[in-house]
Amino acid sequence: MTVHRIVRYRGGSFETVEIPVVGEQALTIFVNGHELATLLCTPVKLDCLVVGFLSFEGIIRTLDEVRSLEVFPEEAVADVRLTGAFIPPHRRVVTSGCSGGITFSMPMEGFQSFPEEATVHPKQPLDLMKQLYAEAYLYRESRGIHAAALSDGKSLLLVAEDVGRHNALDKIHGEALLRGIPTAGNILLSTGRISSEMLRKGAHMRTPFVISRTSPTSLAIAAAKRFGITVIGYCRGDGFNVYSHPERLLPQRMAIGSVSHIQQLTANS
Repeated sequence: MTVHRIVRYRGGSFETVEIPVVGEQALTIFVNGHELATLLCTPVKLDCLVVGFLSFEGIIRTLDEVRSLEVFPEEAVADVRLTGAFIPPHRRVVTSGCSGGITFSMPMEGFQSFPEEATVHPKQPLDLMKQLYAEAYLYRESRGIHAAALSDGKSLLLVAEDVGRHNALDKIHGEALLRGIPTAGNILLSTGRISSEMLRKGAHMRTPFVISRTSPTSLAIAAAKRFGITVIGYCRGDGFNVYSHPERLLPQRMAIGSVSHIQQLTANS
């Protein structure tokens, strides 16, 4: 984050002020000497970003497949050496991500359904989103950045920030792999829009809940219904919208009816 001098107009007059502005840079990832992709990102937790991106793209399945990883921020290069051979993919998909995200495949099949017994109390998403904003340091200082978190339902296990909402999830997944923190069964939070590729990342991490401060897309909702993921959007203030599998929100005293009523709402959605 850098400080920039700007001219601010407020209350009918101009003034010169210095404000912090979030950093952005291009990071080119090389795998076994082959150029894989260039990501526009915020230059923090770059090792986590690289590992998460490689895992989501199916280039690695476990951390044991990475022989070495070196990140050179000044040169904007990450050099990854795998234990096995690497064949660069030919097909690239430009996603709906901030700064134009890149993925090499968009599989929306092959994920196992999530167990129905995974539940949360309606207060938990609101409390967790408040925790996320409380710990999002770069957002508080400069705005203009996305934050993501992994939670066990009580507290935040990991927090990441980036100008790209996809990058923030990559950093969460990468840091979880590097630190040996399981993601399966936990809650994934994001301040950004939940598009189909964001939902796919949640399915890859085996998180039965994907919660956002903004909205999901139609493809994300359709995939969430198929995979058994509860998608919660517009989680802010004292309320939120549930777009798929609302039967997982089971408070001790249900304000919107019985469990059977919620299941009927799900069946009709």
